[in-house]
Amino acid sequence: MHKPVVQKFGGTSVQDAEAMLRVMDIVRQHGITRWTRPLVVLSACAGVTNTLIRISELSLREANTQALVEIAQLAQRHEKIARDLVHSRPKLSLLLKSLNEVWTELRRLVRGVNLLHELTLRNRDFFQAAGERCSTLIFAAAFAERLKKEGTPVQWIDSRDFFITTKEFTHARPIPREIEKRMKRIRSSVTNGGVVVTQGFVGATPDGITTTIGRGGSDFSAAIMGVAVHASEIQIWTDVNGILTCDPRIAPLAETIGHVSFAEASSLAFLGAKVLHPETIWPAVEKGIPVRILSSKEPEREGTVVLEDVEQTRPLTGIALKQNIVLLRVSPCSALPDSGTLQAVADALQMKGIVPLAVSQSADAALYAIDKHDVLTELRSALERVAIVEYLYDRALISLVGPGLNANFGIAAKIFKALGRTNCEMISYGGSDITVSFVVPEEKAIRAVKRLHKEFFE
Repeated sequence: MHKPVVQKFGGTSVQDAEAMLRVMDIVRQHGITRWTRPLVVLSACAGVTNTLIRISELSLREANTQALVEIAQLAQRHEKIARDLVHSRPKLSLLLKSLNEVWTELRRLVRGVNLLHELTLRNRDFFQAAGERCSTLIFAAAFAERLKKEGTPVQWIDSRDFFITTKEFTHARPIPREIEKRMKRIRSSVTNGGVVVTQGFVGATPDGITTTIGRGGSDFSAAIMGVAVHASEIQIWTDVNGILTCDPRIAPLAETIGHVSFAEASSLAFLGAKVLHPETIWPAVEKGIPVRILSSKEPEREGTVVLEDVEQTRPLTGIALKQNIVLLRVSPCSALPDSGTLQAVADALQMKGIVPLAVSQSADAALYAIDKHDVLTELRSALERVAIVEYLYDRALISLVGPGLNANFGIAAKIFKALGRTNCEMISYGGSDITVSFVVPEEKAIRAVKRLHKEFFE
């Protein structure tokens, strides 16, 4: 019996035939071992999901010929990858037939959307799901051909058969109990020595209608699957080597964090670090499953291991930057303090589904850092009925995450020494044991992050 391990690969890891061959080598070395067998979760080839979104929008226009042209281009791109990787004529013929079925379905949908002049969220999900379907069909066929001599079976499984979600199209929520029940067969295949290939990001309602769980959701779906199959480890393979102390484009001397706690990794992701989807690790937290972030370009490096609890030797783990945010400065409509105002504001934010990135609050006023530009118009009308609100645009949120921020004497002095004359318009400190956040004008943010990284890590 083998232990399941989940290996999730992003779009750049499967962008072409050469990249897919690298992934096959990685799966062989890090997934197919004496003790483990992998459930391989793949994204669409790089750029394909964006193209599919554009195709869906072109379908609404009077001249929708361009949508069909772009489908043909996608079909040619995937056919080339298939021909480069699959050498058995019968298997290649079956694979091309399966791929053509996907493109035929999309062409029908383009014509239907154009005829009805309506692009529903349900139809958007069907468009977006096509990329993962095609990348996994190619990968599974090619990998099966390579593993045939070794006697290791490879099985392609449509995630819509087991990854059951709610009906909130384009941002559906997984139904873990139903997923675990339907994944018993997959767990059995893996523990008995097989390799399973499936899609991230894509699911289906209980009655079989295609859904997606939102852009960047493949990491999250891989974690849900890992819990369902009782994985010994969840591996997230990206184009960077683990979680770094800072964005290397800002701080070139940023280094990989070898071990990080679930809480720290989640905070870094939520506050702007782009390696992990913010929700990725929470399913793993509940079951204590380690999450390992690795680089598909440098598979020999150890990357970052996210564990339930980690003893850090330094007070600061990493620095996250989130740009293009809005700072809301909220005060009561009357001159007198009003405890009901802030509660009304909190209720309005919750109603709009907004979780502030950081909050600073006094007895009668508050500051909220948010990144939901798309709901600001609706939010404005909801807030201005209950409070006076000032909107400060073009702001950035800098967050320091680490286990010793509150307990380490003198750390605040080091932070403000590094910031120098940079004006902080909001400071959120003390509400979390592991996070200090502050808002600065966006044009000052990069320089501030550089100085902070130099102070704490270089």
